[in-house]
Amino acid sequence: MSMQTFRWNELEPQARDALLQRPAVADDAGIRKDTASIVAEVRSDRDAALRALTKRLDGATLSDFKVSDAELAAANAALSPEQVQAIDVAIANVRRFHEAQMPSAIRVETAPGVICEKVSHALDAVGLYVPAGTAPLPSAAVMLAVPAAIAGCPTRVL
Repeated sequence: MSMQTFRWNELEPQARDALLQRPAVADDAGIRKDTASIVAEVRSDRDAALRALTKRLDGATLSDFKVSDAELAAANAALSPEQVQAIDVAIANVRRFHEAQMPSAIRVETAPGVICEKVSHALDAVGLYVPAGTAPLPSAAVMLAVPAAIAGCPTRVL
């Protein structure tokens, strides 16, 4: 798979519309019902439920939820140099955008001896959901993980 580049300003309106299309959600109510059932199952049975759901929905048996170094190396080896470059470009672009938004602390003395401050702190942990149904979206992982890292969030679960 190679990266395709489109120049938005050079595209006809119809081509722009085609690029923005996503698969329609045909059964929203059914998806909500199934999701609620999954959430309830995980709340009740925790890791055991995650293992059972992964087996049932993905056909995979997990002994550990953490991706091993060997699995990471195998996934990296499966990517072409062009794919790695595309991911690196995406990360650099997202990083540049979000670094520009880093909040700065504000300290104001509103009256003699009265100090008001605004200080931002990263969350201790975040869960990053990356959909991978009909079209896996590595861009979603990039757009969630990079800002969390920039913010200094120490625990990021994908």
